[in-house]
Amino acid sequence: MNLRHAAVLLSLSALISAPAVARIDVTLDAESLNGLLASMAPNHVDVGLTAGRGLTIQMQDLKVTGFDPTAGRHGGVATSLRLIVPELGIDVAVAPHLTLEIADAPAGRKVSLLRFDKVVLDLPLTGAVDVAALLPPLMLMPDTGWIVNSARGKVRVRPNLIEATTGTKNIRLGFTLDVEPAETK
Repeated sequence: MNLRHAAVLLSLSALISAPAVARIDVTLDAESLNGLLASMAPNHVDVGLTAGRGLTIQMQDLKVTGFDPTAGRHGGVATSLRLIVPELGIDVAVAPHLTLEIADAPAGRKVSLLRFDKVVLDLPLTGAVDVAALLPPLMLMPDTGWIVNSARGKVRVRPNLIEATTGTKNIRLGFTLDVEPAETK
């Protein structure tokens, strides 16, 4: 076997053993995003205060009302939301703004999330108070993987977030898909 044949065989074996990579884009319009948020957003947040006291912020009827591509690095979303704080007798409709962010996840991966960046409550004694810092970020498309039965056996498919952008009518998330043989036990 000469050097040229060895190089060709080495290249072919690298191509055969290397995992396949594909790219997909997921587009979320207001209706799709509302469906995701209804199932993923918490219905309440417990906030600890001093002296062992606390209060509960209930979040109801979270709906996307618009998209803002100019907000932050990846854009943002305008929403409507009903906030209830039973301990204070507050039940008010608010118009929170959320920014689209990409955050680090385990194993060098990325996840997309919507973070409340402005949620103003007009309170009688204190005036306008921004409670955005008390509300949790909302994960979009959590980092996960699947085992898929293929013609060649079981394979592991894992999405890797590579970009997230907000348009005027939707959010687009770009992923590469790592496809590799699943480990057999």
